[in-house]
Amino acid sequence: MKKLFTILALIASFIAILFSVLPISNLAIFPGLAALIFGGFAFYLSKKTGEVKKILHFAFLLTIMALLLTSYKAFFTKTQVENIEVLEAKEIQFEEEAIEELEELDIEEIEIEAEEINDIQVETIENAPAEIKSKNITVDELENLDLGN
Repeated sequence: MKKLFTILALIASFIAILFSVLPISNLAIFPGLAALIFGGFAFYLSKKTGEVKKILHFAFLLTIMALLLTSYKAFFTKTQVENIEVLEAKEIQFEEEAIEELEELDIEEIEIEAEEINDIQVETIENAPAEIKSKNITVDELENLDLGN
């Protein structure tokens, strides 16, 4: 059990160090706290048996360094966005280009094709057999009719 907590403390402290040097340094707090907790349990168990290993001190040292570096970055690093006007100008430019592309499309052709489809009238079949002529067929049945095309 003591070895498990020692290994978990070392892994968590390495992850905390790794996160603290990356741009996502604020996330280093979670593995740092986990390393302190696991190291605390391992230290407590090793104190019971009377043999405290130097590796636990190393894990605590790594964790404290990671947390100090994370704290330094959090307090003294300011995120600044400069030149917002350039970004806003590009956004307006992209919007205007999109509007121009939409205006260039031939929407009228699509509307004309839709009107032609609506204007098609059902023609009567003059040479149809008598049994087909005698049936009463509704417009809905004609629209749902599959001619095998």
